[in-house]
Amino acid sequence: MIRLNYRVTRITCLLSSGLLCFCLSLEGAQLGKRPAKEYIPILENPGRVERLKPDQVVALLNLKHGDVVADVGSGSGVFTRRFAQAVGPEGKVYAVDIDKELLDYNRERIEEAKLNNVEFILGEYDDPKLPSQAVDLAFICDVLHHIEHRQVYLAHLHSCLKDNGRLAIIDYKTNWPPGHEPMAFSIQDLLTWTRNAGFQKSGEFDLISDAFFMIFVLGN
Repeated sequence: MIRLNYRVTRITCLLSSGLLCFCLSLEGAQLGKRPAKEYIPILENPGRVERLKPDQVVALLNLKHGDVVADVGSGSGVFTRRFAQAVGPEGKVYAVDIDKELLDYNRERIEEAKLNNVEFILGEYDDPKLPSQAVDLAFICDVLHHIEHRQVYLAHLHSCLKDNGRLAIIDYKTNWPPGHEPMAFSIQDLLTWTRNAGFQKSGEFDLISDAFFMIFVLGN
């Protein structure tokens, strides 16, 4: 979960069982005044997982054993667990989040799965706190729209990548959930931010109907 850039009074989330409405205060969500346990059922909801198609996403990323992956805004660990399996015991996953309780939940699930290749990082609002030039793939899903200083954050992700590293971004392009409209951005906005942060687009997958899934590499 990464910093929201506006005040929210209500977000309506579409889940497989119907509409779940909940009130989300900016201060509570981002300064730790509301417990992560209120968000974990939403992040882990089967309807959300089905929409994101995580197994297909990981397959398309074509990870190899030994790769180093940064799961940025890792939340409850939907992708962290899959990345840890995909890169094998000789690989590594950095699970990054600004919410310690979410990291703790993610860590518990990783331990239950008996995976020993995940390092948990408590990031900052504008900095994932990843080591420099250490990552083969930085992955950020449904998170960029929550970040206030997007180009600054993308520049930090640039610095964490190896010379042949990749950045994968998944986020909404249509059907923004009610209450998210002030956070919406265009594809052109994204291409401008990534270019200014030193990236160039290298590919795109048409997998999630209401979201883009783009791959970037370091620019020349």
